[in-house]
Amino acid sequence: MDNDKKIGMFLGLAIGDALGAPLEFKAAPPSDKFLKKFTTGGVHNVSIGEWTDDTSMALAMAKSLIEKQSFDADDIMQKFCNWYLKGEYSTRGRCFDIGGTVAVALRSYSKTLDSDEYLHPYRGRTSKDTSGNGALMRMAPVIMIAKNSSHAVQLATQQTMLTHGSNLCIQYSIMLAEELYKGSTLAKYDNYKLPLDINTNDVMSGGFVKETYEAAWWAFSTTDSFEDCIIKAVNRGHDADTTGAVAGMIAGRFYGHENIPQYFKENLMWYKELLKTAKELSQTVFN
Repeated sequence: MDNDKKIGMFLGLAIGDALGAPLEFKAAPPSDKFLKKFTTGGVHNVSIGEWTDDTSMALAMAKSLIEKQSFDADDIMQKFCNWYLKGEYSTRGRCFDIGGTVAVALRSYSKTLDSDEYLHPYRGRTSKDTSGNGALMRMAPVIMIAKNSSHAVQLATQQTMLTHGSNLCIQYSIMLAEELYKGSTLAKYDNYKLPLDINTNDVMSGGFVKETYEAAWWAFSTTDSFEDCIIKAVNRGHDADTTGAVAGMIAGRFYGHENIPQYFKENLMWYKELLKTAKELSQTVFN
């Protein structure tokens, strides 16, 4: 994978997140009222180009991978907690958006930080009803430093289990990891995709990991540009920021950073910081 595709995957995550953020928890708008540019408002009253927890967690993980040049689960979880409890890696200096499954995992881990007894950092609950998309949404950093497809699967599984331990979460993380590493769909996972001719109103976009994976791949597979992909993804509403983040990763990986419209780069919050981090990560030699 060349560096332009790696950087595109990381920045695509943030751009899709920011485009979808004002639509989070809202019903899908009619096609003649699709959101096509960054805007303000929504449940979190976001500013132009402001992103949410998807990008904050990806940024925190990227910083750890760069600093440690390895997958250090404790360091990643400490950085996640620094975001959750102290507002690091956030545009507002505080955590203003977090999924329930992630919050439970980080609260559990944070209680061990001042303890003399070492407790493992893998805090993901295993029950099916915790199968949210909070690990899928932050996948890009580990794919960027994977040495091969098997390594991508290993790292994807590790980063998922930090906060999401259900079989479904791990399964969908593995599928997305393999496909992001390759840069396209894999035939062995065709049965997990939506029909391309599905009625748009039947494309679900909630917080369930299955729905996010399906909606993101549907948006990518039925468009032919980065811009059209993320627009189609986020305008399913509901968990729009995360569907946008996953679709943005897929499209960014395929089209590359250079083919992302300049508008989305210029108006993305912390663009220079995110680009600098992506470049550093893409050049990191992983131990």
